[in-house]
Amino acid sequence: MSEDLHIEVDGPVLSVTFDRPAQRNAMTFGMYQGLVEACERADADDAVRVVVLRGAGGKAFVAGTDIAQFAGFDGPRGVAYEAEIDATIGRLLAVTVPVVAAIDGFCIGGGLAIAAAADIRVAHPTATFGYPIARTLGNTLSAASFALTVRHFGHARTVDMLMSARLLDVEEARAAGFVSRVTEDVTGATAELVERLLANAPLTQWAAKETLRRLHASAGAVDAADVLDRVYGSADFAAGVASFTSRQRAAWTGR
Repeated sequence: MSEDLHIEVDGPVLSVTFDRPAQRNAMTFGMYQGLVEACERADADDAVRVVVLRGAGGKAFVAGTDIAQFAGFDGPRGVAYEAEIDATIGRLLAVTVPVVAAIDGFCIGGGLAIAAAADIRVAHPTATFGYPIARTLGNTLSAASFALTVRHFGHARTVDMLMSARLLDVEEARAAGFVSRVTEDVTGATAELVERLLANAPLTQWAAKETLRRLHASAGAVDAADVLDRVYGSADFAAGVASFTSRQRAAWTGR
């Protein structure tokens, strides 16, 4: 576990803090590994219902990968690096509970990929988003990272961001549907969102995540019969029907 990434569990909420404020929380390889470990911990603990990602210092969510990590790279190492990033982002996409990104300031490069793998994003008015690598490192993204960016921003914005190295402000990110909430009080708005998520049915949330994950990973139709079977065969669904019929609020158990 990297000392620059902190995991804290408070009841049903697992929080991950990227903590290198002097470097705008730029990711080290150890931090990427720590993020994978956080995902594993969230899925291994039945008490965890929501994961929250945030950057320390109030100036950045994550400003990409620390450029010092790229020393000595060649073609094969670049291929391996992008495969490692794909694996990390893929693991974050597969977390079985809702993932919320609380975004202050810079959300660029690898930080944008991490935020894109969250389910809901809350952002400060000063937040900026993009892949400015055409004017910084001159590298490129993996096909999986391109696909994730196109999913959220569309083809035209993705091409613009990558070729012109233009950063999107928070209003353009909201217009694209990437950001759900824009507020001066990111911490407070995130806490309110977490409470709303905790009040809702865990299996409905899981089914939404898992079915969409499969759809985005496939070029065509997917088989999600197992997802439907698990949800419709659950005690939560039976309790939900009974509670709705009796005009009572269901007590969700995730089973």
